[in-house]
Amino acid sequence: MFSLSIDKLAVTKSSLGKLNTKSAKPFITATVITCAAIVPSLSAHAYNRIVAMSPDVADVVVALGSANKLVGKDATNDNPALKNVPAVGMHRNITAESILAVKPDLVLGSYMVQPASIYQRLNGLKIKAVNVAPKEEVATFANSIKTIGSYVGKKNQGTRLANSWNKEMRPMPKTGKRYLLSYDGRIVAGKGTVGDELIRRAGGINAANVSGLKPMSREGWLAAKPDVIIIAEHNQAVVGGLRKFSQRPEIAVSNAGKNGGVHFWSADTFLRYSLESPQVLKKINSLAK
Repeated sequence: MFSLSIDKLAVTKSSLGKLNTKSAKPFITATVITCAAIVPSLSAHAYNRIVAMSPDVADVVVALGSANKLVGKDATNDNPALKNVPAVGMHRNITAESILAVKPDLVLGSYMVQPASIYQRLNGLKIKAVNVAPKEEVATFANSIKTIGSYVGKKNQGTRLANSWNKEMRPMPKTGKRYLLSYDGRIVAGKGTVGDELIRRAGGINAANVSGLKPMSREGWLAAKPDVIIIAEHNQAVVGGLRKFSQRPEIAVSNAGKNGGVHFWSADTFLRYSLESPQVLKKINSLAK
């Protein structure tokens, strides 16, 4: 589809004066036909070869029905809809060369992508690269859904999805239950993390006495007195399984250890925001009952 702006067809009064009335009209008509065939409309432009450098971005593209536009993804993304999309590396250490190999016309990612300089590098190589979620925040994730929608030609759908997600992320009634969200039974999601935000919005209390995602001492675990402990399931063997972990002295004396409150979940559910975060809130809240 092509179009031509009216200023391209402007003919000055002086130039018309050089033409007689009969010749002026054919001149303009011929110009329209010729230019219309070679000047593309900006509104018709669309990105059809997209690389999603981080799993959060790829999942949104899929949810908006645009998986067919993806020519590259992060190696950690296990979305079934993208099983045939080639991986361009891990978002924690991605290179421009691997991305260039799939010849994208647009590269999208979030704060998860490292090194952060990859965006500048790609733009310097004349490949449009956009960090749609530069911060690890609820509002930023919601806005990223809208931004992605615009880039894949689904602006209205993106806005609706973002608004729905935001609505479902509203804080739930307080339960008074104490939670520890841990990567490996040692590192916990402290204050200011995604896990901290999820706990609070689910009505709970973050029992971690640290800020950020950091290791917590055995004394810290003991003092936390958690009612619920959630650990990344891929580290279940690392902590010795449910039984062995629950028998640790600092765990055994807690409500979580005594009442079956230790659980293993996918790390993606509680260590980063995703389209599933509203369901995660409900699940966290339900563990308080």
